[in-house]
Amino acid sequence: MKKGTKSSTSTSQIVRDFAASNPTLKASEIIKELTAQGHKVYPALVSQALRGSADGKKPGKKRGRKPGTKNKVVAAAKTAKSAKAANTDTTFGNLKAAADFIRSSGSAESALQAIRDYQKIAALING
Repeated sequence: MKKGTKSSTSTSQIVRDFAASNPTLKASEIIKELTAQGHKVYPALVSQALRGSADGKKPGKKRGRKPGTKNKVVAAAKTAKSAKAANTDTTFGNLKAAADFIRSSGSAESALQAIRDYQKIAALING
């Protein structure tokens, strides 16, 4: 305990103990009673000390999303991104192969014509 302190009991604990022994008193009445007993109490201290006790909640309970839950918007965006990546399937190897094909065809137009011809032949074979 520090030198010069009056007691080991905190003011908040005094307020909580007094409120527990007098559950019908309101905050303003608690302030009046404890001030009359010689304690330095003010409305904010009483409010903070009694927070959560009136409605049965635990003091200091955190609010917000529970641990382990994920944001649905982020999860949907990741799913859409992976679906898009699966559809495009553009890799460096594919780009290099396409460039080699265009180079061997002579131009982009002749490469496109070769692809159209291939599609016609495939349609005839597959029926």
